[in-house]
Amino acid sequence: MASYTYPHPQWVDESVKLYGEDFEKKLAKLSGNFAYKISSEPAWGINEDLYIIMSLENGKLKAFKHCPKDYAFQNADFILEATPQAWKRILTKKDKFVGAFMGGRVKLVKGDTVGALALGPHAGTLVDVLTQVELKFPDDLPAKELDAFKKDLASVRQERGI
Repeated sequence: MASYTYPHPQWVDESVKLYGEDFEKKLAKLSGNFAYKISSEPAWGINEDLYIIMSLENGKLKAFKHCPKDYAFQNADFILEATPQAWKRILTKKDKFVGAFMGGRVKLVKGDTVGALALGPHAGTLVDVLTQVELKFPDDLPAKELDAFKKDLASVRQERGI
């Protein structure tokens, strides 16, 4: 299994390739455009907020990519924000989305609360979509690897306009 460092765009790109019929069936009742805002965390190499958007239509993946802030606000029905550490806890299954949302660790930036809570029954499957590859996190990297990651992430963000 390939290993990627969160929240590098390669992680999302690879997750798209692995999204298949099994996820389509599990998410068949889910449609919408969901953006996830990762708050800036310079220690992790996230010098500015980072946005990722996922678009689903009856479970079929229409888009899943890093995007600029303006694109997220124009296209997302919901934008959910958390610190990288909070997202890490969700992705490593040490925290559940609904608990993090109700506890204020994940905040609703755009959309209505009732609609955002409708994601709850699908949250486990969405986490599975995001963790099909082995994830490493910047706060777990040795100093040299972290420095290289920070430079690479900054370069890729500039290239992609994200």
